[in-house]
This record gives sequence, structure tokens and C-alpha cells, in this order.
Amino acid sequence: MAVLAGPSRPLGSPDIPQFFLPAARPKGVYAPRLYGAARIHFVDRKRKLDETRVVSFVVALDQATRAIDWDTAQLTPVPPDQLLKDAPAAAKYLPLPPGAMEVKIFTRWAKAFDRWLARTQRLDLPVKPEAPEPASIGPKRGGVSVELVAIAWELT
Repeated sequence: MAVLAGPSRPLGSPDIPQFFLPAARPKGVYAPRLYGAARIHFVDRKRKLDETRVVSFVVALDQATRAIDWDTAQLTPVPPDQLLKDAPAAAKYLPLPPGAMEVKIFTRWAKAFDRWLARTQRLDLPVKPEAPEPASIGPKRGGVSVELVAIAWELT
């Protein structure tokens, strides 16, 4: 069982944004997540394709987290404008990992999010009769625009 940090949110650095994910249940324990949101621009001039996606992901954080593995991230339907500044319910909090309280490490996590998106995000292209294999493209060069990386507390 995880050790609780207490009845109030661990503050960390004021330079690291913290928010709350909207809660479906009013009871539980707040667990820290690393939240990342970005716009991803895909372009294929040959196919006259120009599309932008807005995506948001969360990665679980625990006290032992030192490096972030964005490959474990889960897509979340919560865009940045739906994050809450105040807790939606009173609850206890799990502790933040030390890296989530240090700007230098947190900045490294945010840069890794940008690189991870550029490497993993794909847009499936319409299948052409002459090419039965499905095709996909990655973001255009410079097509990843990170909007927010923050600590997001989730009521679990």
C-alpha cells in the first residue's frame, strides 16, 4: 500500500504548474500524474492533406519515479481548458516524486514529451486501390507544439 502524503496537496516548486483532473467520484485519494497536451500538425501535399490534432496524455507518477517513460502514457479526453485549479473534492494525497518538485528534472520530462510525440504520433492515410497496404505519416517537421506539461492530480 502506498504511503499517503497527507490531507493537503504537496506543493512542489511554484514554477511547476499543478492542476486537478475533473472527478467522476467525489471520494478517494489524489494520485499525481504527469499531464501533457499538444497540437500535432500532419501534412501530405501529394494527398492534399493538412490536419491538426489536439491530444492529451497522462503518465502515473509514484514516489520512485525518476525518469518518465512516455510509452506508458494513456490518452485522456481532458483538454487543458478543462483542468481545474482547485480540488473538486476533499481527499488525501499520495506524495510527489522528488523529480516532480525540481524544475530542471521537470523540464527534462517536458522535453521528452515533445520528442515522444514526434516519434510516436501517426496519422493513418486513406487506403488507395493501387496500394492495399495501409499507410501513415508522422507530424511534419516542427509540427509538434506542446501546449502544457503539468502535474495533474487524479482522484482515484
